[in-house]
Amino acid sequence: MPSTARRRVVLPSPRRRPRTAATGEDRAPWRALRHRDMRWWSAANMVSNAGTWMQLTAQNLLVLHLTGSAAATGLSLSAQAAPGLLLGLAGGAAVDAWPRRLTASVSQALLAVVGFVTAGLVFTDRLTVPVLMVLAAVTGLIATVDAPACALLGNDLVPSKDVPSSIALGSMISGAGRVGGTALAGVVVSW
Repeated sequence: MPSTARRRVVLPSPRRRPRTAATGEDRAPWRALRHRDMRWWSAANMVSNAGTWMQLTAQNLLVLHLTGSAAATGLSLSAQAAPGLLLGLAGGAAVDAWPRRLTASVSQALLAVVGFVTAGLVFTDRLTVPVLMVLAAVTGLIATVDAPACALLGNDLVPSKDVPSSIALGSMISGAGRVGGTALAGVVVSW
């Protein structure tokens, strides 16, 4: 004899979201830092970003100091930015064509060389405005390849499920480096 008892049907509460495959830990913004290579890259990228922005800011402050002209300082800023505007697509294509680690390493080394050349010219009192403009343009040209190489390198260091975390972390590091580097440049130049 069949049972006449009714089965109780439980409907999901509208206040409660259904569980997805991703747990809270999987969505944590810091999860990419679980990977050793990503931790090393993050620390190095933070120092590098701060150094790059310190260098860019110092170049512009030097132009202002040497010329006293806001127009010349604007020209220096334009010399730094023009390569990215004119060659940005080519820089991204170069990063896709070459090994990212090698590209990032070479571009970082070249940025350091430009920084040391600038510092050497300042200390020997041989820095002129035209030379500084050329150094600003060279810095911008190198940064055209460096920025996408470093941004994408972080994604290569983590499994695909952690790429969103890597992107967010890279963006945060870039912003923090920009703020820290420009602030340090102001302190160092005034010192």
